[in-house]
Amino acid sequence: MSGLPADPLALSAREPLLNLFRQLTLAHDALGREIIVNMLLRNYLHYKHYDAADKLISSVSDIAQNHKSTNQSARFFYYVACVKAIKLDYTEAGSCIAQALRKAPEKALGFRTIATKLMLTIQLLSGIIPQRSEFRAKDVRRALQPYLYLTSCVRFGKISRFNAVLTEYNSTFVADDTVSLVHRIRHNVIKMALRRVCQSYSRISLSDICAKLSLGTAADAEYIVTKAIRDGVIDAYVDHENGWCVSREVANVYATTEPALTFQKRIAFCNQTHNEARRAMKYGDKQEQDEEHKKKLEQDAKELVKALEDGTADLMEDEGDF
Repeated sequence: MSGLPADPLALSAREPLLNLFRQLTLAHDALGREIIVNMLLRNYLHYKHYDAADKLISSVSDIAQNHKSTNQSARFFYYVACVKAIKLDYTEAGSCIAQALRKAPEKALGFRTIATKLMLTIQLLSGIIPQRSEFRAKDVRRALQPYLYLTSCVRFGKISRFNAVLTEYNSTFVADDTVSLVHRIRHNVIKMALRRVCQSYSRISLSDICAKLSLGTAADAEYIVTKAIRDGVIDAYVDHENGWCVSREVANVYATTEPALTFQKRIAFCNQTHNEARRAMKYGDKQEQDEEHKKKLEQDAKELVKALEDGTADLMEDEGDF
């Protein structure tokens, strides 16, 4: 592709890429647009210009629906997941990273590894504990070990262990470009630890919560407990006069709307997967028809050439006899 900058990650390469994107749009070159959009998103993410990347994603919604290249589609959804995760839209980020992993080739081990790391981080931020089987793949077991430790910290609410893992593997998270997201997981670790404390004690003082969660002061503990109650993490109330956190009786979750909302999310995910499969099948049928038509044209061309050669030979024989 002519007009590409020598270093697509350079800040000076952004304007040539945008000019090339305009040219390809006017020329209706869909595959070229996909490549340039991915290069632009990579450039924006490299310099942490997430607002510009989000605006670009919203302006190329047609590319997200109809990709010409599966590989470019996988890269596009990975970049979208990165932007959405930074923008705190973990639901959309999880959906995009799942599509990226589905579309990525099995041989692209490096891409699948980095995408899996992002997927695990998004799951932890969404409050989902990944299954242990996701860390047991032979080729990525060692690379995913820091994220396995993070999952263990979130599951059991171990704040001190989380801080130790964050310090030990900070260089790994920086290299994976997930360090900012990993720092956010600390809030989930605190929530899980607080939930376990409230399940163990029907009434506990805020000073004891401060000691168990390694917080600064009782005022910090009161703020965190109040926020957890407001977010629905725990079912309790704060007795400000005595400085207690009093847990309420466990309610029947099936009497709430939570099961219906969870079921609706799963239905939406299945419908999206089904629609993508149908589009892929249609694209495959069209591709087969194009290949058959191309073979037929090649066969007709060969027959025409052969007929012309036979006609020329007969004509030369007739001229010789004459």
